[in-house]
Amino acid sequence: MISFDSWIRFALTEIYAMILAVFIFRRSMKEAKNSWLKAMLIMLAAYFAFLFYGLLSPIYFFRRFAFSTERLNLIPFRALQDWLANPLNLFGNILLFMPLGFFEVLLHPGRSRKWQLGYTAATALLLSLLIEFAQLFNYRVSDVDDIILNTIGATTGALLCILQQNAGFDRTRVGRIILPRIPRVWNRHSLLNRFCVILVVTMETVLFTVNYFVTIPKPKVRENDAPHTVISLTTVAEQTGGTETVTIPQTLPVESDLNEQAEGDATASEEQAAGNTTAPDEQTEENVTAPEEPTETAESVPDGDTEPLYTPRTYYTENLALEAENVLLVRIAKDSSNAQVIYAVHSTDPIYPASTLKMLTALTVLEIADPDETVTLGTEVYIPPMDASRASLEYGMTFTIRELLEGLLLPSGADAAYALGVYCGRKLEGNDQLSYENAVHSFVAAMNRKAEAIGAVHTRAVNVVGLDANGQLTTAEDLIRIAKVFLDSPVLAEICHMPKAKITSAEGKTISLKNTNKMLLSGSEYYNGDIAGVKTGTTNRAGNCLVSLFTIDGERYLCVVMNSSYYGKFTDTQKLYDMCAAAYQQ
Repeated sequence: MISFDSWIRFALTEIYAMILAVFIFRRSMKEAKNSWLKAMLIMLAAYFAFLFYGLLSPIYFFRRFAFSTERLNLIPFRALQDWLANPLNLFGNILLFMPLGFFEVLLHPGRSRKWQLGYTAATALLLSLLIEFAQLFNYRVSDVDDIILNTIGATTGALLCILQQNAGFDRTRVGRIILPRIPRVWNRHSLLNRFCVILVVTMETVLFTVNYFVTIPKPKVRENDAPHTVISLTTVAEQTGGTETVTIPQTLPVESDLNEQAEGDATASEEQAAGNTTAPDEQTEENVTAPEEPTETAESVPDGDTEPLYTPRTYYTENLALEAENVLLVRIAKDSSNAQVIYAVHSTDPIYPASTLKMLTALTVLEIADPDETVTLGTEVYIPPMDASRASLEYGMTFTIRELLEGLLLPSGADAAYALGVYCGRKLEGNDQLSYENAVHSFVAAMNRKAEAIGAVHTRAVNVVGLDANGQLTTAEDLIRIAKVFLDSPVLAEICHMPKAKITSAEGKTISLKNTNKMLLSGSEYYNGDIAGVKTGTTNRAGNCLVSLFTIDGERYLCVVMNSSYYGKFTDTQKLYDMCAAAYQQ
């Protein structure tokens, strides 16, 4: 669904292109007696504006991305593999560039046919190269297929225009409107080239300027606004003794624990000597007053009541400058029942999950299927859009659930997500012939039930991959709860910590997988040996995200960084790690 702001930007782009065309061709329009020429130039301006807006709109006011060749596809004709499932990936670019061929032929009436075809192909090639280069700076995938298909589309359009002219269609009543004749003596083609160059340069300048100065987040010191000091990590089943009544843990889950502890202390005191009965009171008083000693620049252990579960430490957060807009850092209790909040920024705000949602996808899969079950892939692996990350799965391959989970979590494969979703959805419904749509719908419903059972009651899934969708939201606190249950699974905990892997289909084809978390890659500048997993995510609305686990001196920390920049998700996580590590050196 296109937002109102998108329509505003589109309209402004069209108006700018038309004004520029009128300015560049002002003398030609005054001198020209052919009204079709004037109309053709205005239509050309509108077409170029539409072309650039459609292909570069993610850059217009796109957020939190930087130059990267990580998702660059240099394999030609990959679109042919999934054209049945996604015909728009193949034919969309061809249809989009066909009008360019018509314009080139109509506006160069005095040239030979071979020159018109060659000039059209060269123009489409250069425009495509420029567009694909710009897409290296945003979430869209730069793809050699786009260059090939764009050139084919423009050349096809030019060829169709030439064939219709040769057949005399342009002399019919309808043809005079669709294929108007431009005077052969028109020689303002240099102005046409000038218009294209100015339009492209000015638009690109605006795009990159806005991106750099406005939309790319800069490190900023934000107030630690933790809404509570402890987050419950117990699932609904654990809280209710096996039932699935949904509760929302929002405050310290310690009141009942304190009552039980008080009763235990009372029993113990009756068995001890009278001189020992004051020990619990003295200890309680010490715990309450201890946090007041650190300076205002420190974040101390919040509640003395939880001291048996946490070793008291001081965390300095005053000058912590992060790019992320949503952050939550917690220290997991020794018994894993809850987590102490160390640092939080908008941790309860609704946010788009991006591919961090795949943690919930993986958890739901293992509730339905065994890791050793085998799955033969259908055309569902071609459902994701071309700009979604993939695990290079192909139709007809057979893998185990465990191998598909590796394809889901390491390269964040959307094809693996749909393969798992369709298989598990059909298994849930007991119907191997269930359509893709119904199978995925059934699986997504299971994902939402799983989120409620975990206690992530503010999380709602709409698809299996985390691509931006209306209503698909989560919070940083919910992601902490999902990540904790995710890491409780030995299979998933092992997979998410793997920097690289290879999976081999039953047919003998091997696919190499690489983790999108650069902090796990030993050759990366962001490598940190204390960090394990958990999941990255990147979409236009969610920005760049990272859920991670790190261990310092035997204590585990879960960290959620959302709405950061491409590299900021790693640098933000490293800063939070350094802050925690400093607490152990005091």
